[in-house]
Amino acid sequence: MTQEARADDDGYGEGQGLDATSRHLIEQYGRPFVQGDILFREGEPSTHAFLLHQGRVRLLKRVRMVERSLSVLRPGDLFGEGAIIDGAVRMSTAVALSDGIMLSLDRTALRAIVERFPQLAERILAQLVRRLRDAEDQIEVLMLRDTQSKVVSALLKMARNQPGPVELTVSPVDLSSRVGLDVETVKRTVQRLRDQQYLRIVGERVEIPDVDALRRLYALLGTKDELRGER
Repeated sequence: MTQEARADDDGYGEGQGLDATSRHLIEQYGRPFVQGDILFREGEPSTHAFLLHQGRVRLLKRVRMVERSLSVLRPGDLFGEGAIIDGAVRMSTAVALSDGIMLSLDRTALRAIVERFPQLAERILAQLVRRLRDAEDQIEVLMLRDTQSKVVSALLKMARNQPGPVELTVSPVDLSSRVGLDVETVKRTVQRLRDQQYLRIVGERVEIPDVDALRRLYALLGTKDELRGER
């Protein structure tokens, strides 16, 4: 299983007994939400960051009058971190995909938690570094023109150069967020790759039995794209 998949499974408290630290943080900063809640909207003043303890949250951004999914957050994810900057506004809209609990942290509270709980601070820092890397990957994927190239590129980046076989925990919604395509287009593309035996699908897991074969397909798709561009 990949590092990304393990990070998703290693959520901040979900599915695990609450330890004393978790109970203390929830009692002091916990904010419950229900499915469908708008946790914040794009353009609003950013005063609090949030640490997701339980549930799932989707980040959306309005692009040319259409809301695009940026990412799906899981337990342990920090979001709304722009609140640490004076005068910041929300760059996206956060919608609850399920019932859950998050920690609501203003700048003072976030600083106190980072100072008091170094292990949590280390996880937050690692997450922000990973998010920067993912953003760079997403920019590269979005620059591709071919739909199949976008999906294949995103899967290869998630595999992170592992020799294979590789198992990724990624839903159609997650994958659509990474490639900037609607969910139905992603499903059709993944189905095509499965029919061509490049992938196997088990629930929300995507198995890549031969990563090198998928890399060769990506190279072939790139060549075709270059040839079309020369015409």
